[in-house]
Amino acid sequence: MKSHYKKLLEYSDLAIPKSLKRQCMDQTNREYGGFIEERKGFSEPAAGINSAASYMTLYYNADSSYYHSELLLERATLAANYTLRVQHEDGTLDLMETNFHDSTSFGFSVWNVAPAYRVMLKYAGDSEKEKNILTLFKTYLERGAEGMKNGGFHTPNHRWVVASALSILSNILDRPDLIDNVNLFTNEGIDCNKDGEFSERSAGIYNVVNNRGLLFMAEELGRWEYLEHVTRNLYMMFTYLEPDDGILTMNSKRQDFTKELYPLVYYDNYLLAAHYTKNKHFAWMADYLFNMTNDYVKDKTALNLLGFPKFLAKYMLHDFLREEELEKEAFDIEHFEHFYEESNIVRYRNEEMAVTIVSQSDVFLKLQYGRNQVSLRFAASFFGDNGRFIPEKITKTKSGYQLHYHCDWGYVRPLGKPDHPIKDGRTNKEHREAVLMQVYDVTMDITLLEDGVNLKIVSDSCDRLPFKVEFIYPPNGFFNCEQVQCQTSKDQHILVKNNDYTYHKDGYTISCDGAFGENTYHSTLRGSLPPIAGAFTVYYTGFSPTTKAINIKVK
Repeated sequence: MKSHYKKLLEYSDLAIPKSLKRQCMDQTNREYGGFIEERKGFSEPAAGINSAASYMTLYYNADSSYYHSELLLERATLAANYTLRVQHEDGTLDLMETNFHDSTSFGFSVWNVAPAYRVMLKYAGDSEKEKNILTLFKTYLERGAEGMKNGGFHTPNHRWVVASALSILSNILDRPDLIDNVNLFTNEGIDCNKDGEFSERSAGIYNVVNNRGLLFMAEELGRWEYLEHVTRNLYMMFTYLEPDDGILTMNSKRQDFTKELYPLVYYDNYLLAAHYTKNKHFAWMADYLFNMTNDYVKDKTALNLLGFPKFLAKYMLHDFLREEELEKEAFDIEHFEHFYEESNIVRYRNEEMAVTIVSQSDVFLKLQYGRNQVSLRFAASFFGDNGRFIPEKITKTKSGYQLHYHCDWGYVRPLGKPDHPIKDGRTNKEHREAVLMQVYDVTMDITLLEDGVNLKIVSDSCDRLPFKVEFIYPPNGFFNCEQVQCQTSKDQHILVKNNDYTYHKDGYTISCDGAFGENTYHSTLRGSLPPIAGAFTVYYTGFSPTTKAINIKVK
């Protein structure tokens, strides 16, 4: 987008001094030319050529303060040589923190290296140094193409990383044979459901990866139908923003689960989708995200300082990004209610309050108000971990939404014969008679209110079954009830026996009523998950069977 270019270039230039300081310049060190990570004590193989790509992008940008910088060219050459030195003969790279001979790590690097290589082809001069680094980049890409062609992958998103990288290299290297490998992936089908949710449900990390891969494939192969999946996901993401502009991650199946992450990583997703589809909402969102760059220091991913140059390469390759200012139309991210039935998640937003209902998770409800939030879990001491409330699905009702969990458990009789009575160290229940079976049945009815939620708990379980409701808050707030007022710390908890209480943090107050404390069996309740590390937890406790009503509201 035209209005973004100047700032993007400014931030790209700002990234360079910090990066140069990190480069290993000790010729006696195995990591010479690489970028040693402090937490690891070594450089990841791809880090060298990824940084070289950023350096060369700025080297050829006439508006950059590093235009034709000999220092940058020399450092880029060292960095590229480092990666070529550690690249395997089969063309793969190691991701030394976990994966070895990994074609996917090479695929991720193609997203950075290929645009820079195209910039170099477009702007390169005739000097021997420039010809040399161009050769280094091409050699790296040629080797890696074979590594991806013959290699494999682990996770669902890796398919679109490798497939998109193969698509890019099929054009750069004039290798139409690589398309056959791309088709092996695409013939499996795109794992994006009608709600726009990818299979890993990773709003904080891998949605972006999937979208980026599909955008690359649309560009390189002319398969613009892939943008239909990107469009669905990006519209879903409008409703995954929390009141503090954070991303909802409690539905994720990957390492971003419940992590505090911000949506700057979606910038290129919205930007390119806006340009290709002329979607005014996406253009507005790209602008909205780009304007966060001065505001959110916590985001350490794609749009931190060291990430800007790789987006600059796109601007240098596509004139429309530098020259066009797209028409924008605001999307209302503060007022909505969506039930994503296939993904089993409800998202409700009313200005500074957001409510999330999920199934297939021990945390089934979250209310966020500004920078304050509360998440709920429910568990009973029902035959070990069988008492954890993990509903299978969400059902829409006249008044709101319903979650349900049912478990039958009990005992088995002896076999009376040596017919494999034990299996893998456990009682083999096959062919045994079940006796004295007990029932655990819990229903949660949730009604959405303008200022919160009403929660009705119906437990029709065996008699005198202890249970607890956990209200999980961020620490360093202020707890207030009739008997107690205190400032909270990490890993503290309190049992509230009656009436109501409030929790105040960062100017936002959440209140809960209907308290009950019928026993003191909560943090150590057998079979339940341990308290969330670093959180402040409020407990309600009771016995089944029972019916309870709780109102959670914002003030």
